[in-house]
Amino acid sequence: MQTALVLALVCVGAHAQFSEGGKQSMVNAHNAVRSSIAKGEYVAKGTKKDSATNMLKMKWDNSLAQSAQNYANGCPMQHSPDKSYGENLFWAYSSSPITDLDKYVQSAVDTWVSEFQMFGWNSNKFTTALWNTGIGHATQVAWSATGQVGCGAKNCGADSVRVGSYKATIVCQYKVPGNYLFKNIYNSGAKCSACPAGTSCEQSSGLCA
Repeated sequence: MQTALVLALVCVGAHAQFSEGGKQSMVNAHNAVRSSIAKGEYVAKGTKKDSATNMLKMKWDNSLAQSAQNYANGCPMQHSPDKSYGENLFWAYSSSPITDLDKYVQSAVDTWVSEFQMFGWNSNKFTTALWNTGIGHATQVAWSATGQVGCGAKNCGADSVRVGSYKATIVCQYKVPGNYLFKNIYNSGAKCSACPAGTSCEQSSGLCA
């Protein structure tokens, strides 16, 4: 899918991309959300979601990460035209020069997933009506069949529009892409009871690994 814009008055980093620790933190942040859903613990705007039979555990993919980094390097303000992968974007702003891009990992994922809290999540089937509620970035994070993520980050320096602010851009790309119309975001049932071929149930997380 593709993602919405977020503003945050915090410090970012002078590094061109994520550190190894930042990459692992990004995977962990995605899987924490997915595990909560898979175990039937996730609450979206007051409604507890069913557990998931088929939620894959996400892994870092270097090819996706390189693609995401290449796109992030241009400090884009809109999504890539390439629809062969899903994509979420995050923008962070600071009143002082950026020094650590890794700081924005959790903020990015929290922002994407916050759509479930703002707009609710009333169906596991991805319909036009569900899309129109504004939760498309969150559903990409939660899409059960998406098993790979790769992200890039760019310190964009002083922002030409927001005078006096410094900007960082984060791009995450996903395979398989989520948000297919009339497909289930995940299948409801006993946690990881129907893991896809080649995976097995990780009982502690409820994810198919």
